Amino acid sequence: MKQLLIFGVTAIQAFYCLNTAAQEKKLSNLTKEDLISDFKLAVEILKKQHPNPYKFIDSVTFARKVDSLLNKVAQQPDVLSGVQYSPIYLVKDVHTNLAFSNDNGKELYSMINFFPFPVVIEREKIFVNLKGGNIPFGAELVSINNVPVKDILGALSAPAYSDGYITTGMDRLYPNFQIIFSLRNPRLKSYQVAFLAPGSKEVKRITLPAADPTQAYHAGRQSVFPVNLLQRAYYIYNNYFDDTQTGLLTVNTFALNEADAYKEFSEFFREVNKRKYKQVIIDIRSNGGGNPAISALLYSFLVDAPFRNVYNYRTRTIDLAYPEYAVADNGRRLSDEDIQGHKNFLYQRFDKDSSGFYVGNARLKEGLLENFPPDKDAFHGNVYVLTGGGTVSAATYFASLVQKNKRGEIIGKETGSGVAATTAAWFLKYLLPKTNCVLTVPLSELYFFNASADNGRGIIPDREIPLTKFTTYIQSGKDPEITYTLELIKSGGKVDQMQ
Repeated sequence: MKQLLIFGVTAIQAFYCLNTAAQEKKLSNLTKEDLISDFKLAVEILKKQHPNPYKFIDSVTFARKVDSLLNKVAQQPDVLSGVQYSPIYLVKDVHTNLAFSNDNGKELYSMINFFPFPVVIEREKIFVNLKGGNIPFGAELVSINNVPVKDILGALSAPAYSDGYITTGMDRLYPNFQIIFSLRNPRLKSYQVAFLAPGSKEVKRITLPAADPTQAYHAGRQSVFPVNLLQRAYYIYNNYFDDTQTGLLTVNTFALNEADAYKEFSEFFREVNKRKYKQVIIDIRSNGGGNPAISALLYSFLVDAPFRNVYNYRTRTIDLAYPEYAVADNGRRLSDEDIQGHKNFLYQRFDKDSSGFYVGNARLKEGLLENFPPDKDAFHGNVYVLTGGGTVSAATYFASLVQKNKRGEIIGKETGSGVAATTAAWFLKYLLPKTNCVLTVPLSELYFFNASADNGRGIIPDREIPLTKFTTYIQSGKDPEITYTLELIKSGGKVDQMQ
């Protein structure tokens, strides 16, 4: 089976759409009371269903912040302005999601006056991500409607959620900036933008009309970054650079079956070894995770001795909260047989421990290869792994294997999910009755390397690109992490030459 094509999704789909049952109430007919009612139900489901809702926030603070968000919804002029105050981000879990249905999501998109162009966000800075517009490509925004960029990004920190206290969720948010930012003031007719053109220290100002949905979507499709669209169009993609004797393996998901994954990995490393390359770069910046066993499979191509591949699952509950709202992926209500099967699956595979949590037993871990052998086509040269806020779940586990075993350098930014634990494995969907929003809740925590605690941080890279260099790369239209890593290789790893 050849490399598998991933079809892209629009910003509105990525954040607000899931298939649900037909005959739903139109968004234009929803009231704030509908939205508040479903937000309250979502909170109750999270409190009962989430595997560990109070890991990073205590119950008192959680309740207080929920009340504050619901009060903000009540103060908004309409539903459209209220959707930005979703309470799901309070659990600080990258896998929990609340989404509109496809029909309501499409209607939502049609009702917004949009910020007119796409951007790149990096370390509290926003750069123009469009050529040929009224503001030069790569210009740094200083303020929008007289609000400093730093304050804007602070206000957007909730939708850019990650696990725990990780702040790199902006890596996932910036392609959707136009809709996320526009939802804060969906009726605005114009935007006053202050900016610094590339190479200039003079702040210039311009007033731009808001874009209609067609214009906004078109502008988003014309964005320069990310520049590696070809690599991101496939589950796995290979590049070979003879000038630096470097192979680049882009892995966008670990949600693969073993046969397909092994075929792709082995073909790449056989070619790298055949060409006698000295280093490989593995790009997992946009990898949303999948099966940690596939992460271990990839790592087996980088080692010359067996390694420890240990992880386990735990959850606060094995019950199904509010089964009357539970639905399958296609929006079908779960039948009594479905619900009983779900309960049986968890009951057989989790045992309650002394702390009151349910922990995965031997049956759950059946087939887990804890002493993982190296592959016979393993690579023995230098390894560089690129990470960012889009590196989540099983992708974080892969980067952790590399860093923990000192097998290579991690370059980029902190991963979007935790180095010790994240939520994963199985998910339940709940169809909320008033709005037909779908709440997706993970059923278990996944703990790596028998970790007993989670400090709420991801993998910290060994090298982060200096901001001045990152800005230069952006304004030159170059992929920052790839360019930096290739320059690092060419310089022989001399840090003083990279500043």
